[in-house]
Amino acid sequence: MNTKKLIWSLAAVFMFHAMYSQKLKQDEIVKLNDLLNTTVASDLRVELKGDKAICSIEQLSKTLDIRDSAHIAEDSLSKAAKTKLYQGRYVGPVFWKYNFQTATSSEVVFKPNKYQKLFCTIHFNDQDTIVIRSGLNTYTSYHSLSDSASHIVNWTGDKYISLLLTPKKVDNKIEFELNGITISGKFERSDKKELAKNYTKSLRTIFKREFKTLFESEEMSQLVSQKVKL
Repeated sequence: MNTKKLIWSLAAVFMFHAMYSQKLKQDEIVKLNDLLNTTVASDLRVELKGDKAICSIEQLSKTLDIRDSAHIAEDSLSKAAKTKLYQGRYVGPVFWKYNFQTATSSEVVFKPNKYQKLFCTIHFNDQDTIVIRSGLNTYTSYHSLSDSASHIVNWTGDKYISLLLTPKKVDNKIEFELNGITISGKFERSDKKELAKNYTKSLRTIFKREFKTLFESEEMSQLVSQKVKL
């Protein structure tokens, strides 16, 4: 397909979606919020385990990959290519590796704002400490040795992951667009050394990428649409 045909095809897809996609009004957002809290929230569970997050809502189950995109890409390399990457002076991407001690969400709450969007907040028990074994993938002269070495990070306090969603009605189905994410709570190394500035930023980027695949999936749209009639 040449460039001109590709542009026309993309434009057609965009026009079709625009014609059949309807942004919900504020009163519809409030109604949707109430219905989600009564029909979906109590069944939504998120379990953090190792480098995965298992999300389940009744029959829908999806495993999220809590690895950096560079880590995922690296795993697709052949054994020889991966060995060569770490031989001698490392020249590949440097990324954080997160390994969660098993922790399960305690509550999920949906809440509307005044801009026709919804917050989906996934809470974890305030009294519990979520332990994350962490470390960079390699040693380099540009990073702290203590960051490269395996260490424990404790996630404590008012712990939650809050997702900002834009609901839309598309061809009589509810679809979501994930616009933003907030991670709350205190992250602190157990050895009391200073936490790297990009530690939580990297984790937030990973969570946003993965929760986007969940909430923007066809499976999520079908499940919500079956339960919610606006």
